[in-house]
Amino acid sequence: MPDTSTDHLANERTFLAWIRTSITIIGLGFVVARFGLFLRALRTGSAGTASPVSEWVGVALVLSGSLLMAVAWYRFRVVREDLVRGSYTPRGGLELILTVVLVSVGIALAIYLLVS
Repeated sequence: MPDTSTDHLANERTFLAWIRTSITIIGLGFVVARFGLFLRALRTGSAGTASPVSEWVGVALVLSGSLLMAVAWYRFRVVREDLVRGSYTPRGGLELILTVVLVSVGIALAIYLLVS
């Protein structure tokens, strides 16, 4: 399979899409971590410390987004090298990581909202 610029551009677009997704997950983590503080202020009428659950879930999302960004960069590099060599074979995994993390965090948030 010859090395074409179209393949490289598609690889770059895919990488940038994963970076945007990572940044969104990091931003969501920040919001979730601070949302516990907002809920507590609504309940008590005064600002205090954020709920430990929302802080932990928020931190987990921020770390997951950062990890996803690192994995996306690694996959971008591997695919680029495969394209240059002309030996590209599709690989999976990144999608599974993202799905497992987001489903886990979603379930944790749902439980938290039901309990609190």
